[in-house]
Amino acid sequence: MKSVLGKFIQREFGRDRYACYTDKLDRKESMDIFCDIYENLRHENSDNLNLALRDLLETVQVSIRISKNFWYISIGCFVTIATLLFLGLPAVILYTALAATGLCYVYKVMEFMCNRYCDRDVKIVLIYKIALFHLLEESCLQNEGHEI
Repeated sequence: MKSVLGKFIQREFGRDRYACYTDKLDRKESMDIFCDIYENLRHENSDNLNLALRDLLETVQVSIRISKNFWYISIGCFVTIATLLFLGLPAVILYTALAATGLCYVYKVMEFMCNRYCDRDVKIVLIYKIALFHLLEESCLQNEGHEI
């Protein structure tokens, strides 16, 4: 299971580059990642850069929403289990419902853990954000007629 941010980076740059970026992070070569991302984005116009930034911000919001909603999901799961136990359902139905609830909760726990502790993906996204901001700033300065 991949984090939302990891899926985003793979969608933007491909799986091969994502694997290359994670290897470079392990070797503490963040500047190489920045240079590669910068070179890939350098030829984009400011509209495409703004769209990329918007997509990045939306993906980060989804990642944050997953973390925030996990506690509500946990409470809902425990309330569901308590309700099922107190309803006095036949054993087969009760066990089936408890198993389904448990499986759903395990999936949500895995999703939460992948998105909460995805340090590599967060670092790559931050490098991507810095490259986008740098290019957008250059674009604005060039549009205003300033020399870079």
